[in-house]
Amino acid sequence: MRMIRSIPVAALLLLAACQPSAPNEPAAPPQAVSPAVPDAPVSSDDAVPAESPFTPAPDCPTLGSSDWAAFINAMPGPDARPTLIVTGKLRVPTGGYRAQFSDMRVAESYPVQIFLDLIVTPPSGPATQSVTDLEVRGEWPMAAPDGSVAIRCGNRTLARIANVEVAQ
Repeated sequence: MRMIRSIPVAALLLLAACQPSAPNEPAAPPQAVSPAVPDAPVSSDDAVPAESPFTPAPDCPTLGSSDWAAFINAMPGPDARPTLIVTGKLRVPTGGYRAQFSDMRVAESYPVQIFLDLIVTPPSGPATQSVTDLEVRGEWPMAAPDGSVAIRCGNRTLARIANVEVAQ
């Protein structure tokens, strides 16, 4: 006695949908899928878009940045003077990197635009071979701005902070 199995109609339809539409045409080769890359901030004044965060640029050897904040410390007290404070984190490829703000420029416009240049220096000697996060902080005497603060590293804008709070 010979057994014949019945194949459900839904399975036949699924198999038919997986077949190429024309019997003489080969199926299209599968397309390569690139890995997901987080968005990097790009300013409208950047000449070229930011590079992949997995390949540090020579003029700004970072893998990324985060947690940027800016506020004016206007706390009262003897000899107190309003101060702009900017903080953030940089991700660098190895240990031994240093980061510091080198320059602050204020654009003569309304609202005020502040541009901060960040210099990132690679290690000069042996360093740990692991991705490292650096804390960055800068302070400048300044009255409360009404505009934004842009943090730049090389030819890239790492962050643009639109609302600068005043702590009193």
